[in-house]
Amino acid sequence: MTILLLGFSGCEDPQEEYDGVPITIGAKRNLSSMVPEEMAGQTITWESSAPNVASVTNDGIVTALRFTGNGDTRFSRGSATGTAIITATAGGLTHEITVTTTTSGTENIMDLPPLKDQFAEYFLIGNIFNPGDASGSARVNNERLTRHFNVLTHENHMKPDQISSSPSTAERMLNAARASGFEVVGHTLLWHSQIPPWQRNMASSSRETALTAMRDYISNTVGRFAGKIHTWDVLNEVFPDGGYSASSDWRQVMRSGNNGNPWYMAIGSDFVYEGFLAARQADPNATLYYNDYNTDQLGKATMIHDMVRDVNARYKQEFPNETRLLIEGIGMQEHHNTGVQVSNIRRTLALFKPLGVKISVSELDVLGQGWGQFSPIGSGTNKQGQSTVTNDGIMTQARLYREYMELYLEYSDIIERVTWWGVTDNLSWRSGGLPLLFDPRGRAKPAYYSVIQALENHKQKTDGS
Repeated sequence: MTILLLGFSGCEDPQEEYDGVPITIGAKRNLSSMVPEEMAGQTITWESSAPNVASVTNDGIVTALRFTGNGDTRFSRGSATGTAIITATAGGLTHEITVTTTTSGTENIMDLPPLKDQFAEYFLIGNIFNPGDASGSARVNNERLTRHFNVLTHENHMKPDQISSSPSTAERMLNAARASGFEVVGHTLLWHSQIPPWQRNMASSSRETALTAMRDYISNTVGRFAGKIHTWDVLNEVFPDGGYSASSDWRQVMRSGNNGNPWYMAIGSDFVYEGFLAARQADPNATLYYNDYNTDQLGKATMIHDMVRDVNARYKQEFPNETRLLIEGIGMQEHHNTGVQVSNIRRTLALFKPLGVKISVSELDVLGQGWGQFSPIGSGTNKQGQSTVTNDGIMTQARLYREYMELYLEYSDIIERVTWWGVTDNLSWRSGGLPLLFDPRGRAKPAYYSVIQALENHKQKTDGS
């Protein structure tokens, strides 16, 4: 008996039509419940007509592996698919199930096991939140956040301009997050961007005036939230994108001039030590971080390394009885594109590890294309309709997520947190590059399954060692 299953009614997206059971590439699905009753209780033999497209185990678990056809098609204009016939044979009966592998998401985020539980043995799993994600100060009402994540970062409302003008909003969000069981990252105290005018004006102030203002600002801000913030990003992005090398003196190459860091311009490089010291004194229990992007680049990574090393050495000299470091962590933002290779990130982690600090992947997203393809669209939410990401780009993104996560797991002895900068592509600040694990419908992309595959690979490797 041969039975052909077509037009599977479980396809939940009315805009997608599949010839068979749709499975997002990277996902697994148990087909054993789809065999006819006549096969019940018999030993079933499973076979795939295209094992490179969809493999199947002896238990009937199929894994979608790849698509066939033209992978250069823009993903935003239609997902690429592959087809395999999965044949179940038992007692002279044959049952065929058509499986369609697809680059499009098919599983809902709320039906998936919580990411925070899957990675609990290794590090915290975080995301960002905004005022609409919290119902008053009583709870976080975004169910996607509460299901999958255990640490939250204010996307904007703890940045200097917001925390200076409306601290009550940040506090309401903070209280809601804590009431819902989240740890909270304070992001960020000292920066060159998104700062109030009075801080920008500090660039032309005297050293003593700026130093007093900076200490007061940090003491008041950190003191207000003392005991409630797990981690503070005390200093953010102090080094520019170029103009120096790994042999440069970190004290001389910080942002200056137009849109420079005003505290550096008025105080000099001492502001780093003084800023962290003020934060430590305002809340001795908070973990203090330096945070930056492009840490995969050797020049910037070396400047960060040298700054952290020297500031901590000074702190040890001035406070010899202290057992903790002053700068206790480095946040690696990891806003990447398909041109950023895992070997560069490995080099940076190897550079940072001897410092004895914690590492957080503090702002993770990976464009589904190179920077040159993304930049004409530019940043902003809800630009997914303008995307030029191809199906091949979606799969390259998935591969990179797997390679990055495998590396983070390898360094999980020093990595305390991995935070995605958004949940679904449409709400990302880089939405045009489709950079996250879940699509605008909240369906898991191949990138999600690659992250889970990295975890499975790591467990197999460590269990076998």
